[in-house]
Amino acid sequence: MPTTAWLTPQFISRLETLELSVRWVRAGHKLGGRFPVNRRGSSVEFADYAPYSPGDDIRAIDWNLYARLERLFVKTYREEVALSVELIVDATASMMLPGSEKFEQANRLAVSLGYVGLTDGHHVRLSWVTPDRIAASPWFHQRSDLFRMVQQAAAARGGGSISLAEWMRRSASALRFHGGQAILITDGMVRPSDFFRALHVLMVRNLEIKVIQTLTPEELHPASLVLGGTLIDVETGATHQLAYHPAELESAVVEHNESLARFC
Repeated sequence: MPTTAWLTPQFISRLETLELSVRWVRAGHKLGGRFPVNRRGSSVEFADYAPYSPGDDIRAIDWNLYARLERLFVKTYREEVALSVELIVDATASMMLPGSEKFEQANRLAVSLGYVGLTDGHHVRLSWVTPDRIAASPWFHQRSDLFRMVQQAAAARGGGSISLAEWMRRSASALRFHGGQAILITDGMVRPSDFFRALHVLMVRNLEIKVIQTLTPEELHPASLVLGGTLIDVETGATHQLAYHPAELESAVVEHNESLARFC
């Protein structure tokens, strides 16, 4: 049985007061979600006017406004849509170091955000970046799916190595990523070029992307652990001779993380 001690009633109540931050959306479903979108045409709640564009429904044109301004405007209306929320957890070998706690915390974060999405009325799916197969949960649609999400996360296994961009390409097709929001939880232990290509796969599929980087204190400040010697890449097996001054090592970590952040 997966441990659920961290899901206290108080913590769940706090999650229910939160909402996912969404700046834009290209695809949604009229299924009672709480994310408001302005659409041209008719709906329930009037929102604003927008300049007429070829292809707009002429029934939405406000002719009274045209009589005053001699310009065409259409009415836009506010409606609520349910988003598809993809929660993607990095499960490669680096997420298992220095122990399993980092991966466990990433899964708990994914479940927590998933529950926030369900509380907002959205559709949520969890998937894991693994080298051997595409590991993904079914879609979850309601609050009562919380403990099913916990079970799926508890069953996830980490390890191995795969290009993040390659996993995104494979999964975008197999899992049919299209529209909504994608939240990637990763330690960012990848080459920046691979990271950028991975996010580009999501961008071209009209997904709004958010990235959460999970690092241990030792990973943020590696000079406290190692100043020199031979390092072994846990994912590729490659060896690297290390002879850094502590300040140089700390600076390299900051520069790497900032290069990832600049693309997000």
